Amino acid sequence: MSVPVVLVHGLGSSFAHNWGVSGWDDILQSEGFEVVAHELPGHGAAAEAPGGEDEAIARLVELVTQIGPVAAVGFSAGARLVLRAALARPEAFTRIALLGIGDGMWSHRQSDSEEIVMADLVLQLLETAGNDRASVERYVRGFTEMPDLGTLAKVTVPALVVIGDRDMVGPADQLTAALPNARMVVLKGVDHYATTSNFTCQDEVLRFLSE
Repeated sequence: MSVPVVLVHGLGSSFAHNWGVSGWDDILQSEGFEVVAHELPGHGAAAEAPGGEDEAIARLVELVTQIGPVAAVGFSAGARLVLRAALARPEAFTRIALLGIGDGMWSHRQSDSEEIVMADLVLQLLETAGNDRASVERYVRGFTEMPDLGTLAKVTVPALVVIGDRDMVGPADQLTAALPNARMVVLKGVDHYATTSNFTCQDEVLRFLSE
C-alpha cells in the first residue's frame, strides 16, 4: 500500500489553487495515493504562524510525525518548507519531491523577501486563491536563512528536484549535489510559475512516487 503523499503549495497560493486546479489531487488519488493537504501559514484555511518559519517547520514536522512515514511534494515556498522539515526529521519521510526550488534561494538576501512577495504574479495568485495579502507578507517576513548546503547530507531519502530552465531561482545543481540520494529534472522552456502545470513535471513526480 502506498504511503500518504503530503502536498505543500507555493507562496500566495493554496492547496485547492495549486494542486486542485492543476489536477494533481485527482491524478494522485486515481493512482491509489492518499493525498494529505498542508497549507502554508496565513494561506488558505491555515492560521498564521507568529513564530515565523520555525513555527511553520514545526507544524509540518508534527503532521508527518503523526501520520508518517510520508512522501512529500512541495512547490517553491512549499518545497523550501518540505526540505527544512525533512532536515529536521528525516526519518519521517520516505521520499521528497522539490519543485521550483534552486540555488538562487541560497543566494537571495533575506532583505529581498518583501520584494518577492510584492511581485505581480504573486499578487495575482493572492487574489485568485482568496488569500489575505498582509497575512502572506507576514509569513514571508518570518523567513530565516536557508540551511547550509552541507547540512543537507542528513536528508538521505530519495529526492527529486524539478526546475524549469527559465526559473528565476535556478539552476539547482548545487542543491541536487548536496542531497545524497537526489536526481534532477530540468524542464525546457518552463519558468517558475508554470512548473506545477507542466505535464513533464507531473509525469516525473508520479513516476518518482511510484518507485
